[in-house]
Amino acid sequence: MSLQSTSNIWKWKFKGTIRHAAFLAAVLALFLAASAGFGQTLGTRTALSVSTEAAKTTLTVSVKDPTGAAVSGGTISFMSDGLSLGSAVVQENGAATLTIDKVPAFAKQITAVYSGNGHYAASASASAQLQANDTTAPPDFSVAANPTSLTLTPGQFGTVIISVTPENGFNQSVTLALSGLPTTTTSSRFTPSIVTPTSTAAVTSTLQIQTTAPSTSTSRNEGLPVGNGPAHLAYAMLIPGVLALIGIGGLSKRGRNGFRMMGIVVLLLASASGLTACSQRYSYLHHPPTANSGTPPGTYNVTITAYSNNGGEVTSHPLQLTVTVQ
Repeated sequence: MSLQSTSNIWKWKFKGTIRHAAFLAAVLALFLAASAGFGQTLGTRTALSVSTEAAKTTLTVSVKDPTGAAVSGGTISFMSDGLSLGSAVVQENGAATLTIDKVPAFAKQITAVYSGNGHYAASASASAQLQANDTTAPPDFSVAANPTSLTLTPGQFGTVIISVTPENGFNQSVTLALSGLPTTTTSSRFTPSIVTPTSTAAVTSTLQIQTTAPSTSTSRNEGLPVGNGPAHLAYAMLIPGVLALIGIGGLSKRGRNGFRMMGIVVLLLASASGLTACSQRYSYLHHPPTANSGTPPGTYNVTITAYSNNGGEVTSHPLQLTVTVQ
C-alpha cells in the first residue's frame, strides 16, 4: 500500500512538472512572437496616376498601409527603363507629386518606387502609360538621373549619373547646373558640366555632392599661463621686446667685446622672434579657423537644370533630386 501511494505521488508530480514546462514554453513562444511582430515593418501599397495639362505631365502617388491609412516619410522615385525621372518626398497625407515639363523619349511607361522608412516597407506601383512623344516637334532633349535620392551623413559624398537624351535630331551642347543645397556646408560638381549628345545617342555626366562633417577649433596657445585671446598678442610683443632690451644693454658695454657680440646675437634673435610672431604661419597656427557645425541634418529638394542655347533661344529642363542628410 505504501509503495503504490509513493508511485501515485511520483506520477502526479511528473505530470505537474510537464504541465508547468508546457505553460512556460507557451509563454515564451508568445513573447517571442510578440517581439518579432513589434519589430516588423508594415507593408505598403503604392498607387500612381498620370495627368497631362499645358504640355506638362504631373505624376501623383499615394502611399497607404494595409489598413488604408496614409503613410508619411520616405521618398518616391519615378522610374522608367531603369532611369529615374525625378523624386519627391512623401507628405503627411501620404501623397507625393512630381511635374515634368519634358517627358523623355524612352519613357513609355513609368513606375513609382517607394523607398520605405523605419516603420514601413518599400513598395512599387503598377506601371502607368505615358503619352507618346510628338515626332513632328522641333529638336529637343530630355534629362534623367540614377538615382534621384541620396541619404548621406555629414562628411559623406554621393554620386548621381545624369543622362541627356536627344530627341528629333538634337545635337547641341547642354550645360548642367544645380541649386537647392546649403552653399556654405556642401559642394557639388558635374564631370563634365557641359555635354553634347549626337543626334541619336545619349550622353552622361557624373554629379558628385559632398557634405561637410562638423569640426571644432583648437588653439595651440591654450596652455599659456596668462590665458587666451589677448595673451597671444602679449607674448608676440613681450618676448621680442625683452630680447631687444638685453641686446641693446650688451651693445652699450664699451670695451667689452664679449658683451657687444652677445648684444648683436640677442638683437638678431629678437628680430627673428618678431618676424615669426607676425608671419602668416604663426597667425594660422595660433589663430585657427572658427568651428564648423557641418551640413545641417534635413531633407533638401535639389534642382538640376539642363539648358541649351542655340544662339537665339534657350531651352531648359529641370530635374528634381532629394538629398537627405542624417
